Amino acid sequence: MSLRRRTLLTGALGAAAAGLLTGCGGKDLDDLLTRAAAVPRGPARLTWWVSEIPSRRGGIVADLIIKAFERRHPRISVSKINALSTSDGNRSAIATQLAGGSPQPDVYLGDTTWPAQFGDSSLALPVERLLPDGFWDAYPAALRTGSTHGGQVYAVPFFTDSAYLFYRKDLLAKHGLRLPRSWEELLHTSRTVQRAGDVEAGFLWQAAVTESLTANVTEFLADAGAAVLDGRGRAALGGAAAERAFSLMAEFTGSGVTPGTVATYEESDSQDAFTGGRGLFLRNWSYAWVNASAPGVSHVAGRIGAVPRPGFDGTGRSGVSCAGGWSNFVNPSSQALGAAMEFARFCAGEEVQRLLAREAGVVPAMTSVLTGPEARAAGDPTVLRAADLRLVARPVTPYYPQVSKALYTPANAVVRGDLSPADGVREAREGLRTALEGKAL
Repeated sequence: MSLRRRTLLTGALGAAAAGLLTGCGGKDLDDLLTRAAAVPRGPARLTWWVSEIPSRRGGIVADLIIKAFERRHPRISVSKINALSTSDGNRSAIATQLAGGSPQPDVYLGDTTWPAQFGDSSLALPVERLLPDGFWDAYPAALRTGSTHGGQVYAVPFFTDSAYLFYRKDLLAKHGLRLPRSWEELLHTSRTVQRAGDVEAGFLWQAAVTESLTANVTEFLADAGAAVLDGRGRAALGGAAAERAFSLMAEFTGSGVTPGTVATYEESDSQDAFTGGRGLFLRNWSYAWVNASAPGVSHVAGRIGAVPRPGFDGTGRSGVSCAGGWSNFVNPSSQALGAAMEFARFCAGEEVQRLLAREAGVVPAMTSVLTGPEARAAGDPTVLRAADLRLVARPVTPYYPQVSKALYTPANAVVRGDLSPADGVREAREGLRTALEGKAL
């Protein structure tokens, strides 16, 4: 499962979960939670469905975590099940496996957009009663929001992905330009450097017809103060603020600040263009810092910086980022529920969170670790400035794949110039209503 890909699975999750019984596959929920609350005293074996976690120093991060857990729990052994290479394939595979009642994997790593879908389909154990009092005080509020569906929490935080504005320090300095404080200023700055012939693209981002664009749209809407859903989960998109966000996406490509090919870009595409020296600014997830600053890999290593995203003029909003990242879910059919839950809690705890800050090219979920000695030693601005971000959750709904498609399809048409911003907002709103009625594919 590539942590760089957020491509969308639209139908397989629903098909895999069809026909499931309620109450975690028909099992008595109280019995499941009682078993999950008891850490085994005797030998136990766990399987962890996990992707390759980006590494700062070349070590296999998942193996380091397993070794740390087994030192604390010598009677519990953990083995990895390597996740698939893409996020959509991974979601389909794990949903199919769990819907069939498989007891493995005991714990699986999943995107922060999964809890509502997997919880609603009884593919994840509700864990709130298994977490200590005050647990969520240590993590950003948006993580709890994204992990909750129907009053139940279905995921335990592991690490986050956050969006930043990466930039070429050398080119800004050459032209005596400051970091843009707004999107309007970024457009002007980009044109200035492009006209000088120093860079091909002013701003690189992700506008392909995938969930990559959903994340960008969510952020632009939050920048403008526009909501996607209301507090009751109904479509709320519309009005001048939403049109302002869609108009900005159109202006990026219409002005030439963003190349038209951005309509096909996912995260790795935009990152490759930036590390190849073709862009002045880049919106991407925090892991891009490790790749863009690596000598021998990046042509711009040593000449880049990273800051929170700007906002619109006059709104007072900046530093918005989708609450991305990856959490651990517990399989309700696990035969080692107590050990599985203990492992999920361990990954959220301070020892592993500090290990992530030291060894992994990701942002730890625990807020206090972001300013700790490991984070300072790593010197990664995406970690050191994570506490400055204003995290927003993507729509929390069991129909997330359909909702995401309702956003990214018209948004892509706006970016390509095939829809006006006003028509894009209107189509997105109608698509959201259809999706939330369960009628969309």
